[in-house]
Amino acid sequence: MSAVAPAARGPSARGAALFVVVASAAFATSGPLARYARPAHPLLAAFGRVAIAALVLVALDPRGLARSLRATTPRQRVAVAGAGALLAAHFALFLWGLEATSLPAGISLVSLEPLSVVVCAFLFSGIRPTPLERAGVVVATAGALVVALAAGEGEHRLVGDLCVVAAVALYGVYVSAAHVLRDALPARHYAAIVYGAAAIFLAPAVWLAPAPTGTWLWPLPSHAIGAIVALALVPTVLGHTLVQTAARTVSPSVVALVSPGETLGGLLIGAVMLGAVPRGAEIAGAGVIVAGATIAILGSRRG
Repeated sequence: MSAVAPAARGPSARGAALFVVVASAAFATSGPLARYARPAHPLLAAFGRVAIAALVLVALDPRGLARSLRATTPRQRVAVAGAGALLAAHFALFLWGLEATSLPAGISLVSLEPLSVVVCAFLFSGIRPTPLERAGVVVATAGALVVALAAGEGEHRLVGDLCVVAAVALYGVYVSAAHVLRDALPARHYAAIVYGAAAIFLAPAVWLAPAPTGTWLWPLPSHAIGAIVALALVPTVLGHTLVQTAARTVSPSVVALVSPGETLGGLLIGAVMLGAVPRGAEIAGAGVIVAGATIAILGSRRG
């Protein structure tokens, strides 16, 4: 997944490569774990994911978190809560979309995230995309259309695809907010508060939103509970927090490499462990999206 502008000094090439590998592996588990969490209501999975992640990070440094929070201004606290609302909507749409479409289609569309960040950086910060970034947006959009062509086959549904695309768009806005707030709190404290705020926003939605066919709130089988806990610990506590931390020093073009890695890893895990083998149009679309994202990444401005 893409992130924010780097600080003046960044890590070594080896450290950056290690970050990409670890973060990609963590994020690659997100889609397959969400599918394995069935029959859990997708919003319950989203709530459990951020609530558990927040509790883990708070437990690691409660006093430091309290000091950091006291040092922020009321306006900064409201802004961080707003970032939590964005993350809540992102996770809700992403997990609802995965429930409503095929796993390969949903994972493929995640590769649009670097392009969402490029567009949002232009809209909210006036950072004009380079020619290669614009070309990458066009190519990846074409890939998304190819993925959509497979809608109606098997579990693949256009409504689910649209939910995932909306989640991708919100991620770009969320990253823009994180860029503005990067000096308000240390990364781990910022993540804890954002996860906690996201849980607060998702709690009422869990009870108010209708359950998709075949899902429910409670009781859940043990494998679903285990999948939600794993969603909190691996792609959230490890993956998202790692990206939040690395985004402050690592070049955006390096951070963006996580998203294509997530797609390729997620497709492999889904096919091998869950039998979610991509169809021809989904494979072709995923390839085009990853190609477009790679073009944009290679053409991005270096820090």
